[in-house]
Amino acid sequence: MAILDVRIDDRLIHGQVCGFWIPHYSLERIAIVDDEIVNDEIRKTALKFGCPEKCKLSIFSTVKAADKFIRKIDEGIRVMILCNSPVPILKMAKLGYKAPFVTVGNMSTKPGATQIRKTVFVSPEEKAAFAELVEMGIPIYSQMVPNEAREDISELLRN
Repeated sequence: MAILDVRIDDRLIHGQVCGFWIPHYSLERIAIVDDEIVNDEIRKTALKFGCPEKCKLSIFSTVKAADKFIRKIDEGIRVMILCNSPVPILKMAKLGYKAPFVTVGNMSTKPGATQIRKTVFVSPEEKAAFAELVEMGIPIYSQMVPNEAREDISELLRN
C-alpha cells in the first residue's frame, strides 16, 4: 500500500478532499479510521455516497486499520488515511503502525479548544495526542489544499 498522506480533517469526505486531494495524489482509496463511525451505518452510508466513484472508501476501526497498514494488505494501491482527530493516529501508533507524518487540514472549534492555526482548533485531548505523536518522531504539518505551502507545526503541538 502506498500511503501518500495521513490527513486530519474533521469534515472527512468533503469538497477539498474530493476536488483537490484525490486528484492531486491520484488516490485509489481513502481509508477513514474512526472507532465510532465504523459502527454507525448512517454515517458510513453518507460518507460512501460523498466519495467519488473512481476512489474506493474503506472505514476501519483503529485496531483493524493498524493491522492492515502493518501487513500492507493493499500494497500497490494509492491510499490516503483520513481521520477527524489525531487520536486514532496515536492509537494506531501504539498498536504498531507509526505514520511517517501527519497533515492537518481543518479541525473545527469545539468547547475547550485552543486555536493554533486559522482553521485548526485543538481540544486538550487532541493536543496531548499530537504531543505524543511529536515525541514519537512523527512530524505534524499544516496544509489545507495541495497548492498551499506545507508548514511544519510540530513545535506548536509539544506539551
